[in-house]
Amino acid sequence: MLYGANKYPIILIHGFLGWGKEELGDFNYWGGKNNIEQYLRDKGYEVYSVSLGPISSSYDCAVETFYQIKGGQLDYGQAHSEKYSIVQKPEGMVYPGLYPEWSADNPVHILGYSFGGVTSRRLLHLLTNTIPKDSTGAPEESLLLREKLSGWVSSITTMSAPHNGATLSNIVVDLVPFTDNLLPLADLISSKYYDFNLKQWEITKKEDESIVEYLSRLRDHPAWETKNSVAWDSSVQGAMALNNELTINPNVYYFSFSTVASIRDEKTGYHKPADFINRANYPLGWVIGRTKVDMGNGEKTDETWFKNDGTVNTISMIRPFTGQNGPEPLKHFIAGKPIKKGVWNFMGEYSTDHKGFVGIFINDQARIDEMMSRFESHAQLLYSLP
Repeated sequence: MLYGANKYPIILIHGFLGWGKEELGDFNYWGGKNNIEQYLRDKGYEVYSVSLGPISSSYDCAVETFYQIKGGQLDYGQAHSEKYSIVQKPEGMVYPGLYPEWSADNPVHILGYSFGGVTSRRLLHLLTNTIPKDSTGAPEESLLLREKLSGWVSSITTMSAPHNGATLSNIVVDLVPFTDNLLPLADLISSKYYDFNLKQWEITKKEDESIVEYLSRLRDHPAWETKNSVAWDSSVQGAMALNNELTINPNVYYFSFSTVASIRDEKTGYHKPADFINRANYPLGWVIGRTKVDMGNGEKTDETWFKNDGTVNTISMIRPFTGQNGPEPLKHFIAGKPIKKGVWNFMGEYSTDHKGFVGIFINDQARIDEMMSRFESHAQLLYSLP
């Protein structure tokens, strides 16, 4: 039997283009050909994973996370739905709840990987603030948006998260502008094997709709212009806007992990992909390692942003530091030393590419064992928190 100071469930939140259990058969988001969630359960930890819109905004993902954990009819809120022209309560999106007893008396540990780290912070913000549905201050129907639910989260752990944005997001949008909003295109390639979970946008072709009618409706769809998407929230400017709002909570434990798969070229000052980087990430890492982007405040990112893991800038993973609030408190984690709330405890930098940190495209048994041990050690740390 597993003993600890607490036994709060650990909630795994995936990132951009992520998926839930069994959506891609035996290939897991958390572990690739292996299964991190099941491994931790076998070790005695209570663990759940959610399945969110893989290209949706941090707000939509946070709301989806809440209802998947707590249960009930998905409700994005009236104000948000009207602002972005989405369906407030998508039909059929009713969840039994992975952990219905979730409350201040039964809090959870949240572990977000990649964009899931941003979703984690957004969820905590929604939990601890009320969101009125109109200018009169009238409350929303949703429990999440109507009430201040303080104490529901014990800790937040982020891994390879773009807290300050990813310059890759800016680069891709600048090179191929239509990718600023993948939402309308994404639904075209959704299938029974991979669901983009975009029912709130009503993008799916209707049964009685001709292809001409569908394409005409698609052409005029507001999803093309929205900032309610991962493209905006993961950009340097979008992340800065989030950091103005999502401030660190003094009553929650924070942990962060960073990853790197690039090497500095001493001759040029640029970063080039490391030899061990996954081939799919090689061109991305090369571009990130030499490109500066506009931060939206009259400045550009500097050479400290070149270091990356093939997807996200390493400097962006440690803690939020852009925005009007400035850098959030930080300390380097030292085993055996007291852990404080309201401070980012940095767990270290790992030499692996972005996908490799959660086991995707890893076949080497030594690296697999190292990954499992890392997750188990962190779960043990979370259960040791008072």
